[in-house]
Amino acid sequence: MKINIAGIVIIILIIAAVFALKKCNSIENISADLLSFDLNVTEAVDFDKLTSKGLPVIVDYGAEQCIPCKNMAPVLEKLNKEMSGRVYIKFADVWKYPDINKNIYAKIIPYQVFFDKNSKPYEPSMEVLSYVNFITKTDNGKHTFTMHIGELKENQMRMIIKDMEKLEDKIGEIE
Repeated sequence: MKINIAGIVIIILIIAAVFALKKCNSIENISADLLSFDLNVTEAVDFDKLTSKGLPVIVDYGAEQCIPCKNMAPVLEKLNKEMSGRVYIKFADVWKYPDINKNIYAKIIPYQVFFDKNSKPYEPSMEVLSYVNFITKTDNGKHTFTMHIGELKENQMRMIIKDMEKLEDKIGEIE
């Protein structure tokens, strides 16, 4: 039996090409999943990519078994459906997917991270600050991060989103 080396090489190249094509498609699907308005994410959020679409972003980091997270779940689901297309609302389960928050350094759940439509950390108005406590970070006088630790109620989430939309209007008026 004569082995056709050229035939084997061609078969191996075809298999490698099919594998590479599937790998590329899965990477595109991951990006598409992140940019969809699906609530749940299963890998680290690329905030640059998510905020590049010109919409406010709220990512809640928690776990399905965590009691405050369970309390927030229906609120996130409701607001995500209601505001799909206006605001990215995402939920990342840090217990199921331990590397999902590798780009965020909080160790207490739930916690939420907020960005405005211009890829900038949300800067809450004084009105919102009177109802919700945020943690912010600044580097060299520049606001670089806004988050909240703990459960947020529906009315608080609505207040934050409304405030984010007002900020967008003000930014639009200035531009």
